[in-house]
Amino acid sequence: MENTPAVDELVLAAWCDILDVRSPSPDDDFFDLGGNSLLAVTLVERIEDALGAEIPLEEFFLDGRLASLLDSARTAAK
Repeated sequence: MENTPAVDELVLAAWCDILDVRSPSPDDDFFDLGGNSLLAVTLVERIEDALGAEIPLEEFFLDGRLASLLDSARTAAK
């Protein structure tokens, strides 16, 4: 799944669903928006299952911004 718009849509949909937000910004921080470690694992697993690829969870814990997660998902999808 190398189609970047499709990857972005997948990540955005999962992000919005888990955090119950409608208009996320790339600089939004998952943990500042109320996310916790369990929700982070759920989010990353959902994206990994859809992509069939692994996203480094540790990186997401270090930088919980949407932009970073999008970058990780794009890299994993290649």
